[in-house]
Amino acid sequence: MRHHLKHIKERGDTIVEVLIAISVVSLILAGAYVTTNRSLLATRSAEERGNALKLAESQVEQLKGLAKSDPTSIFGASTPMPFCVSHTTNKPVIATNPDCALDASGNATGIYNLSVNRGSDGNTFTISNQWVDVSGKINDSLQLIYRIYQ
Repeated sequence: MRHHLKHIKERGDTIVEVLIAISVVSLILAGAYVTTNRSLLATRSAEERGNALKLAESQVEQLKGLAKSDPTSIFGASTPMPFCVSHTTNKPVIATNPDCALDASGNATGIYNLSVNRGSDGNTFTISNQWVDVSGKINDSLQLIYRIYQ
């Protein structure tokens, strides 16, 4: 009789125990995947925002340069609204111009759409940058407000 009980106890794991173990491991791996994916998306989103800010700051620097070298190009009545300062000609162009759609390196035909609007006081400029976020589902944007005196 003892010999028979000993064999029953040594049979090993039951199918239920194996399925529970597989379920636990699957849950842990799924949680790790979700966490890693969210972290990657957050990192990419921060990188995109940093690139957008860099491009908007570049527009501010170009505006400052034009205010000194050619003030009528940004303060004049013929300045298009909204506009951006073209990276190829260093002149204001209407915001729908392909020179206003830049990639992270500042080259045309990118995902970042820049536009500059002059405020009602004539000296305040609002630089906007819009792009489709890393998920591809929503538009993201940022704005800088800069004041230049003629």
